[in-house]
Amino acid sequence: MSEENKSSVREHRTKIRFLIVGVWNTAFGYGAFLFLYWLFDLFLSPRFMAYMAASIIGNILAVTNAFFFHKYYTFQSPERGGAALKEYFRFVGTYVFTFILSLILLPIFVELACLTPQVAAAVIILICTVFSYIGHSRFSFRSR
Repeated sequence: MSEENKSSVREHRTKIRFLIVGVWNTAFGYGAFLFLYWLFDLFLSPRFMAYMAASIIGNILAVTNAFFFHKYYTFQSPERGGAALKEYFRFVGTYVFTFILSLILLPIFVELACLTPQVAAAVIILICTVFSYIGHSRFSFRSR
């Protein structure tokens, strides 16, 4: 098999692993959001405070979870020590964009489009997935 074919196969496998981890992390992050929204809705008023707090904390948990799965499974990064720490900061930096996008879109979808916070969060996850793959494959875990 030529080097070009081997590279193509590796890239295809990486995309499949990205989707597998993405499904897991989406379920994890969405589950965290639902639980936190349910919890915060009991104590926080107005509703805006409950779903925004759930979104922020849920994103922090999901990003941390995603880093470990993408590092060791999706992109199989060999980096350790200081290099792994740099990788983590690049990873978090990639998520800053999707995190800000989700914080902007969530109240727009809930307050203007009249979606429930649960449905709005699910739609936003789909939108952010595309940006996430591009950022992680080209920046967070880029090949040297």
